[in-house]
Amino acid sequence: MGQDKMNILAVEDNDIDFMMLKRGLKKAGITGALVRAHDGAEALEILHRQRSESVIPTPFLILLDINMPRMNGHEFMAALRETSEISDARVVFFTTSDNARDVVLAYGKFAAGYLTKPQNSVELSVMLEQLKSYWTSCTHPPQGMGPAPIGPFLASGGAT
Repeated sequence: MGQDKMNILAVEDNDIDFMMLKRGLKKAGITGALVRAHDGAEALEILHRQRSESVIPTPFLILLDINMPRMNGHEFMAALRETSEISDARVVFFTTSDNARDVVLAYGKFAAGYLTKPQNSVELSVMLEQLKSYWTSCTHPPQGMGPAPIGPFLASGGAT
């Protein structure tokens, strides 16, 4: 069953881009928590605190920029996927880069999607409406359930 509220951890260092995202979410009628991290290192801190402090309601989606100080988006994804407690987080890259190498690297770390930031508010509204439709159509894990063990699934060659 879908989830009406779309809780978002936005990993974005650019104040203007974040403000446009915030306005676009409101305009698209996307409700839920919006938490901001200014770079990948801060996002990891938030995700580690999440387990004990409920910093952001679950389920949530991470919107991830690539070009940031301290820890960029690709470095964040590598660290995220190597940390078992948070490795199952759903991440959609939301960046200005349309470089094919960045796209390949993102999906290589199991990104749920890759969106190139639109040039204007109309395009942003359309993109966020599509993201909202995707989110509300998805079945999300029950509250409090951790990452699913994948070993037996892979060993058996698929779902049983």
